[in-house]
Amino acid sequence: MKIRQKLSPTYIAAALITYCGVIGFAFTVASAAPSAISQPYQTAASDITEGTLVSFTAAKSGLVTPASTSNTATLVGIAADSPLVELSTGKQSTVQVAVSGTVNAFVSDINGPVKAGDKITTSPISGIGMKATTTSEIAGTAQADLSSIKTITKSFTTSNGQAAAVQVGLLPITVNVSYYSAPTSEGSIASILPPFLQSIANTLTGKQVSPLRVLLGTCALLLGFIAVTVMLYIAIRSQIISIGRNPLAESAIRKGLVDAIVAAIGVLLITVGVVYGVLFS
Repeated sequence: MKIRQKLSPTYIAAALITYCGVIGFAFTVASAAPSAISQPYQTAASDITEGTLVSFTAAKSGLVTPASTSNTATLVGIAADSPLVELSTGKQSTVQVAVSGTVNAFVSDINGPVKAGDKITTSPISGIGMKATTTSEIAGTAQADLSSIKTITKSFTTSNGQAAAVQVGLLPITVNVSYYSAPTSEGSIASILPPFLQSIANTLTGKQVSPLRVLLGTCALLLGFIAVTVMLYIAIRSQIISIGRNPLAESAIRKGLVDAIVAAIGVLLITVGVVYGVLFS
C-alpha cells in the first residue's frame, strides 16, 4: 500500500522562496561578471590602466602603448583588469587587453556628445576615446550616453596650441576593433571607395590616408598591371608568330622576349614607386 504524504503550504512556500533566491543569485553573479575576452601584451608604458585604449607601438610590433590619433591605424583594444577569458601567449606580459566583449573605456566629448550606439575611436588625448565622425579605425560601440555616467573635467592642448576642457568618463564599450566608414554625402570620393582599399592603405602606411590618395594609388597600380599585361601579351604573341614564320631565328626571338620581360618588370617597379609616393608622401 502506497502512503502519500501531503506537503504543507508553509513547506511549499519556503521551497519556492529558496528556489527563487538561488536563481536570483545566479543571475546577479552572471550580470556582475566581466564579459570580455582579453589577450596579454607587453608594454613599456607605465600609464596604462583599466579602460585605456591601446595601440601597437609600430606595425607588427607586440608592444602596446596608449592609443591616440597618431597611432589609430594600429589600434588593438581596451585595457581590462578582470576579463572573463584570458588568452595567454606564453610570454610574460604586463597588461591585459580586451579584444572582444564589453568593458569600460575612457571616453571624452572632444568630438561632441557621445550617445549609445556611437562608434568610438582614438582622440588627441592618449588612452582616451571619442566619438568617430570620420572614416577611421574604431575600438567599438558605446553602450550608454556619456551624459548618463559620472565624468571628470580634463584639460588638453589642441593642435593649434589652445587650451581646452573636455568631459571624460568610464563608458561601457562593446569592443570590436575594425575599420569604420563614416556616412558620406553622395558623390564624394569616400562614398565610392571600397572600404577594404582604405583599410589596406591605412595598414600599409600605419596612418590614416585620405580617400583621394587611396583612389589615385589604386588607379596607378591598376594602370601599371594593365600596361605590363599588354606588353607581355604583345611580346609573346609576336614571338610565337615569328617562330612560325622563321624557325631558324629562335635565338633572336628568345632575346626579344627576354627584353620584353625586363621592360615589363621595369614598368612594374616604376608603378610600385608611384604608388608608394602617393600613399606615403
